Amino acid sequence: MAASLLGKTGNWGIPQDESGILITDLSFDFSNQEKTVLDKGGEIIGLSLYQEMAEIKLSGLVAKDSAFNGKIGVALTLSNSVPAHLNQSGGITIITQISRSLNNEDFEKIDVTAKHYPHVTGS
Repeated sequence: MAASLLGKTGNWGIPQDESGILITDLSFDFSNQEKTVLDKGGEIIGLSLYQEMAEIKLSGLVAKDSAFNGKIGVALTLSNSVPAHLNQSGGITIITQISRSLNNEDFEKIDVTAKHYPHVTGS
């Protein structure tokens, strides 16, 4: 049953399952590198922010009918949008890690980590 939201609330749940995954958790971590300019007293007087990216982590159950078949080092097409916290739009999302786990009394689980590079275009 879908949640009933009453009064003032925030966003609820994850909008879409990902291809081959019944998703339970989805996170986006945005970051960049920085290089500071110091004066003769060691105080920061300027800086450069560069290499912005987003690390994406998703977890869930492997879908029985159409299991996730992504590969490490290959582009990942997300059903959910990357929130607009980067200065650049577009780019490519690359799978960097996949973990799958089996248990004799549970469903098959999967964790996928990918990195979104906004300045890299697909090939």
